[in-house]
Amino acid sequence: MDALPPPPPAITQRAAGDIYPRDRREAELCAKASHPDWVYLGGLLVLDAGAIWGGSSQAVKYSDSVPVRAVLGPGVIGLTWGATVGGAWMALPQCSPTWVGAPPPEGQVREHWPLALSLAILAGVTAPVVNGIAIGFSLPVQWSDFEREMHLVVAGLAGFAGAFLPYAIPPSTWSAARELEHLRVMSDGHSAFIGYGREF
Repeated sequence: MDALPPPPPAITQRAAGDIYPRDRREAELCAKASHPDWVYLGGLLVLDAGAIWGGSSQAVKYSDSVPVRAVLGPGVIGLTWGATVGGAWMALPQCSPTWVGAPPPEGQVREHWPLALSLAILAGVTAPVVNGIAIGFSLPVQWSDFEREMHLVVAGLAGFAGAFLPYAIPPSTWSAARELEHLRVMSDGHSAFIGYGREF
């Protein structure tokens, strides 16, 4: 007599109303991600103030070196401004203890890159404005038109690139939210989903 086949592997099914942290680790991560990272936000503001002070200082503004005047000053201001635009929203609350999101059965369907790209474009567009306000309207007469144009281009490119820096050094809220998201995906066992449809 043949033996019965082994039972299929257990699939963990979560109820649709399972919106709270499921265990102690998830509760800790959600609590960490549910409050703004004030230290990170304060650090970004300090970096902005230091960059504006240094990039618009007389030593940089009236330097004998064209690269210092046209690249270093606007580059530093644009980079820190971009990091502030890109990192400020990451340091804001990313989780609520009364609503912990989970991916649907077909896996993670939400992407983060569209918002990151939008903020990078915003930082790139506004960085020349911030740089212009920082250096003031009385520009040195020895600045050529090329240097003035470089201020716009360098600040814009540095602002765009700086918006992605917080992904390399993320705030605690963002790190905790991503770890919570990873735990949810792993615990639900959603590695792949294949669908098939046919019309009759």
